[in-house]
Parts: sequence; C-alpha cells; structure tokens
Amino acid sequence: MVSGEWRDFETLESYIAKEQQIYSESRGVFSNLLRRVGIASKVVVSKAQQAGLLGMLGAFGRENVQGEQQQKLDVLANEVMKDTFRWMDSVAGMASEEEEDIMNLPPRTPEANRYIIMFDPLDGSSNIDANVSVGTIFSIHRCVSDKEQCDINDFLQPGYKQIAAGYVIYGPSTMFVYTTGHGVHGFTLDPVIGEYVLSHENIRIPNVCKCFSANDTNYYKWDEPTRKFADLIRYSGEDRYKNVTSRYIGSLVADFHRNLLYGGIFMYPANAKTGKGKLRLMYEAAPLALIAEQAGGAATTGTERILQVQPQELHQRLPLIIGNTPEVELYEKMLREG
Repeated sequence: MVSGEWRDFETLESYIAKEQQIYSESRGVFSNLLRRVGIASKVVVSKAQQAGLLGMLGAFGRENVQGEQQQKLDVLANEVMKDTFRWMDSVAGMASEEEEDIMNLPPRTPEANRYIIMFDPLDGSSNIDANVSVGTIFSIHRCVSDKEQCDINDFLQPGYKQIAAGYVIYGPSTMFVYTTGHGVHGFTLDPVIGEYVLSHENIRIPNVCKCFSANDTNYYKWDEPTRKFADLIRYSGEDRYKNVTSRYIGSLVADFHRNLLYGGIFMYPANAKTGKGKLRLMYEAAPLALIAEQAGGAATTGTERILQVQPQELHQRLPLIIGNTPEVELYEKMLREG
C-alpha cells in the first residue's frame, strides 16, 4: 500500500455498534459500558505518558487494601475509572483492587442497577518508573440481587458468569482487548485520530508453547510437581518445547498479552508452605481466564478451572496458571500425580 493511501478501517465505536445491531433486544446500555472503558483508558494512557513531566512517578506514600505500596499513577488511574462509571444509570456498583469495599451507587432510573464493574486500574504499576508496559483490567457482571441497590453478592459471582472482560495495555502502542463471550478482539489506539481501530479480530492463542513466564526467584517456594513442570517446559528438549524461551516482565497484563499473541504459559503457583497464591481472583485471574478460554486457551489454579471458582471474599487471592490448553492440562495432571 502506498504511504498515505486511504483504506477502510473499523473503530471500536463502529464495531460495538455493529455487534449491538445483531441483538434485537439490545438497548445499547451494555455497549455504552464498553465505550466508557475505552474513554477511561485514553485518559489513563495520556497521564501515564506524561507521568515524568507531571511529577506522577514514584510512590504515593500509603498502602492499598492489599498491603502494597500505592504508586501515584495507581491513585490517579483508580480515580479516573471511578469517575468514568459512577454517573452511569446502568452501573449499580463498582469494586477496585485499590479499594477495601464495594462502591454502591444509588439508583437513578427504573433501568438502573443492571451491571457491576470490577477493575484493576493500573496492573503492573510497580514497574511504571522503569517505563515498563502496564495496563487496566476490567470485568463486568449483571446484578443478581433483586434489591433496590446492589450488595456484595452481586460481586461474588464465579467468573463464568462474566458478561464481558478485557484489558487495555499501555506499551509502545495502546491496545484494547475484550470479549463478550463471542471471541476475543483487539483494537489499537491511533494517536492521530484518537480512536481505537480494529487490529486483531478473533484472536486465537497459537498452538505453540513459545514463552514460559514465571518468577524464577520463587522456584524453591514451589512444590515438587510444579518444579518438575517448569523443568519439563524449559529443559526437556521435547519437540514442543525445544524453542521455548523464558519471558517474564512482572506486569501480568503484559506477560499475558504477549503469550496470548505468541503462545505460551504464564504461572504464578501457590507457595508450597502456605498453599496460597498471590494473584487476585476478581480483578486479574477471572477476567483474563475468560479471555484465555475465548481465545482457545485455559486457566487453572492447578486443581480447579479459574472460571468455576466461587469467590468467598472481594480481594481473594489464588494461584494462576494460564495460557495454552495443553500446558494447563499437563500442569493439572502433574499436580494430581504428585
């Protein structure tokens, strides 16, 4: 194509509108939620790109509910996400990785209180000062309670009940990836026109294990089957794994995004002594698991499909092994056999 030549393209806005027309009962309420995620992400990426100039790098000076040191951009991204959805009639409540409790919004119209949204406003923020890719992860559920206002039960739903999930990755380019249960689609932000443009339609995880992603410093904190699995992937020399490379960024959304496009396995298994995992079910594991499955992959705790886990608390943590289905199933098998 000659440089500057016009070509047809599909924006996030037009793609959502086209999908909306497929469903005769659609009133556009849910579509507006996806649009608002896109708008919020544009604000976050604009601030992230200017963080060094605006004095937004570094720690904020307090810990979040997880006991982690908040970064200045954590706080900013969290406020942007809250401000984006708090006024929408269709949003009954929100939950954030940065907030201790749910945010219950008052009903405004008869059509209100239809959805709740949960989000990790800036995943990987501990790497932001080093200019490493970070992202926003979100999950949307329908309200299940019949009360005037939502309650905690609306949030403590298993992942298979999500009606949408996605993430925005802020890297060399900004990309919006989401699923509504009908495949996974990716849109890249065109900074010239300020719109997300369809760049990756119907993403499928390649059937190759190209990347092994894990924090190797925890190797001796893993149980024996997990260490055997990691050694098999990296050192066995089997045909499927002869070209595998270790790739670990430490920003979950970036590690997952790479493996989604290249093929591979990400793992943050349980600590052998405590039996506990680190990643958050509601804000990280469940939304990414839905995307993985819609792209032909899988996600497990090692003993249970992530999307089947019944949440017990808002900030529940668990192990996460996610990526190509053969590797996820192999890990489960090796864990069972010990």
